[in-house]
Amino acid sequence: MRAALAGTTGNAVLMGAAEISTPLGWVLLPGLLGVSARPRVAALVSAWAGVLVVASVIVPLVPGHRTDPSALIASAVSLAAAPVLAWVRRRPRSAAVVRADAPPDVAVFTVPAGPGHAALAVCGTPDEVGAAVPLRGGGLRVLVGTVAGATLATPAARRAIEQAFRRHAGRSRRSLPDLVDALDRVVRELAPAGHLRATIVQVDRAGVVEAARCGSPDLVTTSARRAALAGVPGGPAIGSTAPAGRTVATRVESDRVAVVGTGFTDAHADRWVRVLDQVAGDEDPARAAQRLTRGPRGGRRIGPVLVVSAAARPA
Repeated sequence: MRAALAGTTGNAVLMGAAEISTPLGWVLLPGLLGVSARPRVAALVSAWAGVLVVASVIVPLVPGHRTDPSALIASAVSLAAAPVLAWVRRRPRSAAVVRADAPPDVAVFTVPAGPGHAALAVCGTPDEVGAAVPLRGGGLRVLVGTVAGATLATPAARRAIEQAFRRHAGRSRRSLPDLVDALDRVVRELAPAGHLRATIVQVDRAGVVEAARCGSPDLVTTSARRAALAGVPGGPAIGSTAPAGRTVATRVESDRVAVVGTGFTDAHADRWVRVLDQVAGDEDPARAAQRLTRGPRGGRRIGPVLVVSAAARPA
């Protein structure tokens, strides 16, 4: 946001100093900055560009924007269109995440995952963190985890982590280790004494699944109505003080994957595999994710839970 506002201000100063009064010179850069940003940022950039245009007309210390009505109307229409175009640009990605029918104590969201689909279930527990980001071309990145520490357990801190993930995960050129590094910086700024146990899962447009584990339980793969641990190497929790090298992303050789963010530890892996056996044959990721939030003994739901069926269903 700061860079966009600074660019808009710098453009206005440059146009005035160069005595360029055409609407194109005053509006082109703010419009490009707005369209490439989030809708809220685009609206702010457009509003600030409008203020600068008006200021250049009212206080003509240097030659500014043209004052004839046609030029002012052209700039106003262009600046108003920028937030709309930014919203339209992001709408297909946002619309890909759909809330599925579920009981009131769990929220289940479905999203395309390559040729298949995935479901993320969140239960509103104080420590859970979950976010799904569809990628252009049909890919998907999902964060599933839990926080430790009183500071990170606040709604504001968890929301900041999820927003940071969405912001960085949407950039397809960033690798999973890059995402872990970005989240590590956010967690350390929010709470030096806290940490995030998380798994980041990526599904590309072809349905290939990769995962990075950071202090979280192993992933579980299902096939032929049986479940087994995926064997993804684990690293330290995000934001922890444990010394470690760069996180490594590992390919998961299965198109049916489940990630349980809490209530599941490697020490109880056998118990969880038995639970997952019960949902291995469930073709609906949303229904399977909802069932997994119950845990092995019922009671209060636990989350978040991710279920990925990356392969297309048989015709």
